[in-house]
Amino acid sequence: MIAVTYCPEDSGIVTPLAQAMSVAIPRMAGRLGMLPPDSVRFVITPTRDEWLRVTQGAPEWASGIAFARYGVAILKSPRFDRDRGDINLTAAHEAVHLLLEQGSKDADFPVWLNEGLSQFLAGQQVYLDVHMLARAVFAGRLLSLWDIQHLLSMNSGSAHLGYAQSLVAVEYLHERYGDGGLSNLVHELRRGKEIESAFALLFSRTTGQFEREYLGMLKERYSGALWTDGELWISAAFILLVFGAGWAAWRKRKKTLERWRAEQIPESASEPRDVPYSVNYTLGPSRRDQGQAPEDARYDEPKPGN
Repeated sequence: MIAVTYCPEDSGIVTPLAQAMSVAIPRMAGRLGMLPPDSVRFVITPTRDEWLRVTQGAPEWASGIAFARYGVAILKSPRFDRDRGDINLTAAHEAVHLLLEQGSKDADFPVWLNEGLSQFLAGQQVYLDVHMLARAVFAGRLLSLWDIQHLLSMNSGSAHLGYAQSLVAVEYLHERYGDGGLSNLVHELRRGKEIESAFALLFSRTTGQFEREYLGMLKERYSGALWTDGELWISAAFILLVFGAGWAAWRKRKKTLERWRAEQIPESASEPRDVPYSVNYTLGPSRRDQGQAPEDARYDEPKPGN
């Protein structure tokens, strides 16, 4: 049974959502070799404040969050989450989280596997930006599987990369081992087995070996996409234009200053100038020379006894 809790303003999306989930959930459960749950409840939050209250402060960039313990998935209303894609795909993504963990308190799914499976089975490709992956390969910024473990504390850009890498990792597993391999891995983890033990049992390799192979595949597969990254090259061209304009302005200013200096008469303050005449400040015989003191001169009177 699909149950949806909603506000009247979102009534128009409820029936299509319930119909889509009644088809998607059994299909996804079948690919994992599981029976669909008896019931799944979706709650559509009508506002940002209600989303933060109900989810207890989930990241702003998230469009949904699943509480497997209660069998409930919380979704954002498209009315205030317009840029996050189809709400039906988001609901299917969260339903996979419920399938993986609901009814198995001992299950311990690493975040990369949990998020990768949820995107893969839901058919949610929104985060798989090949150009973003190419830029991360070029810059040496690929996340490790351990880095992805902290996905919910990342900013939007890093989380976007983490989701993309998680999806690629699961796709790589599926390429090698098919639905059966993914299903067996899920069942081993739901039984309480640790990921290292499950990998060794099912795939005869450690998660470290898998990670090295998967990162190598990422570098090989996506590095070439850098040349078709229009956004990157437009940004690079803009930077070059700004730099070129700044350099041209600097050159013009430099030439102007050089021209001004060339137009000035050079003078050297260290060399004395030749004076072609002399100035005689003695305009007439001094009154002192005639034994007379100037009228404005003041002399101390001689003291008696001197």
